[in-house]
Amino acid sequence: MASSHLIRLGAIKGKQGVLDALKHNKRELQSERGASANIDVNRTPLNYPLAGNDSPANIATYAKVQMLKAGIETPRKNGVMAVEVIFSLPINRHSQDTKPFFMDCYEWVNKTFAGELLSFDVHLDEAAPHAHAVILPLIDGKMKGSELIGGKGNLLRLINLFHADIARHYGLSRPDRKRLTVSDRETLERNVLRRLRADNVMQSSVWPIVRDLIHKDPLPFAQLLSIQAGPAKQVSSKSFVQIMTSQGKGKTTNPI
Repeated sequence: MASSHLIRLGAIKGKQGVLDALKHNKRELQSERGASANIDVNRTPLNYPLAGNDSPANIATYAKVQMLKAGIETPRKNGVMAVEVIFSLPINRHSQDTKPFFMDCYEWVNKTFAGELLSFDVHLDEAAPHAHAVILPLIDGKMKGSELIGGKGNLLRLINLFHADIARHYGLSRPDRKRLTVSDRETLERNVLRRLRADNVMQSSVWPIVRDLIHKDPLPFAQLLSIQAGPAKQVSSKSFVQIMTSQGKGKTTNPI
């Protein structure tokens, strides 16, 4: 469980949605700072951008200008204004050099997603090292955010692709895809939300996206928070000879 990674897609909507998301990513929301916040302000200077090294206001304005150039003056009321891709490592990885991993994530986003990458911010001031990529889904003169996100099948495709292209090279495993009953899923969702009560992510501007993702699939969040999902697996006993002659799982490469 501890060696799994997380990748998730979210839709940013609303007139101020892009600006609010960028303010969170650039640490300009004062409400997210302070003694009770989940952000460690002493570590915030360790955060860094790999794209979009500008103010949230300037980046958001640039996105609007690009839409206007494409003839999009009034976007659909419930349209997707940007797509956010979140990459997260397991908790307690701050003592290790995570920059090569996030550099590869940045290159992977550029290679994998259409549209224009507005920003890519790495956060090292929260429990788990993670990164936010914000993409303007302006493709062939049209806003195609919903197509970019796709359905559950597309997310699974991206998870598998990311694991094959990037994660496995760092000794990271796919999130454990346990078959959960409806009851187990609901219990897991409640446990994740209970754990996050002390985390100011609930007051963050991106909380609606995170909350929706937890509801759809609480398992990867539980894995990152080290919450047991379902009943513990039965471990079969082995003899001393079987243990000593086991081939194991092989070596991993570039563990982080």
